[in-house]
Amino acid sequence: MQRIRLVSLLIVVIGLVVSGTNVFAQQEPDTPTRLALEVTYDPRRHPAYQPVPGAQSKPSGSWYGMFPRIASWQAPPGTAPMEAVRVISRVEGDAVRVTVSLLSGSKALENEQAVSNYLIRETESIKVDELKNFGIEPFGIKLIRVDPKVPAVPPVVLKGVESVAVINAMPKETTLPQYRVILRNQSNKNIVALGWEVVAQGTDQIIAKPRGIDGQPLIPAGKEYWLTVGAPNRAEATRTGYVPTTPSGQEIQIRGAVFDDGTFEGDPETAAVTLGYLAGEKMELPRLIPLLGDALNSGDNDLQGSLKSLESRVSAVGSDADPATVQSLAARFPQLGRQAGKKIQIAIEFSATTLKTNLLNDIHRMQNEESSRITTDLYRTWLTKMKERYEKWLARL
Repeated sequence: MQRIRLVSLLIVVIGLVVSGTNVFAQQEPDTPTRLALEVTYDPRRHPAYQPVPGAQSKPSGSWYGMFPRIASWQAPPGTAPMEAVRVISRVEGDAVRVTVSLLSGSKALENEQAVSNYLIRETESIKVDELKNFGIEPFGIKLIRVDPKVPAVPPVVLKGVESVAVINAMPKETTLPQYRVILRNQSNKNIVALGWEVVAQGTDQIIAKPRGIDGQPLIPAGKEYWLTVGAPNRAEATRTGYVPTTPSGQEIQIRGAVFDDGTFEGDPETAAVTLGYLAGEKMELPRLIPLLGDALNSGDNDLQGSLKSLESRVSAVGSDADPATVQSLAARFPQLGRQAGKKIQIAIEFSATTLKTNLLNDIHRMQNEESSRITTDLYRTWLTKMKERYEKWLARL
């Protein structure tokens, strides 16, 4: 139960929930392939769907946090529990490459372990039996072609957000239904985050809290923003199997806006989580910037040695939230009760851990797949750009 609660809280902090499946879905590429994966993550539930990006796009997909475990399986001593199964895909020639991995980590699902990869074709199915090695019941994955249907755009409703105006809303040409909503910031302050939800038949289906990149505003004062909203998808049983559908009675609700001065309109949870994100970045960036500067000034011509030293120092950086910071921020949201501190702590540690993990991932890429082409000059150029990027990011916070 603790693991399920943790994954659920992380999903809310990350920003996108598909109700009932605990799936985190990334934005679909611009060119729809009309291909989707039908993922059976629990034989007791209907499958979930995720679009397949084209050959020129980056692999993308979803992760699943609600799945049955093998009751008799015992994890090796000292092994971290696997919190989610990640499934990503991309078109490869006349087939689709499907990669399955496991995510763990108590703060941001920051650790990823490869499980298997497959090459499948339309209407083919696979069973991910390798998940048994980790105490997880096998997933079933089928590649299907989706009939392009454009659903009616649901109404867009503002909930206590007076500074945002809805300019237009339209369907977006995608494999699985999405909508594009054009918003305008009518205030004289920059909006750094929004909170929006898709409600269907009176139930929250999707929850998202998008923010600006690298500390930049999401919607500058007086400017417009094109918001992409994914429609919730459901599996409808037919005589020949399942087909993806969208529930009726949808409504897109803009529930919260957070400004760069820390004030907000609408949903207090959106503001609390956003301020937690910012606090995590303010905590972690000053710890990482000096490490990049030290590596840049070391004068070490041993590229692999320098990378290993940087990896070790970045790995040692902490990402625990400061209790005083959590308490101070939580006091600003008495309406959230005891949950305020927990949500803010998770947000702080998620953003700090994600910063650290992304930097480590870059280092690992240079140590591994890019090692044959990385030179000392290219490495120093990367250090310079990363240091400058982080310094500008910190200055915006």
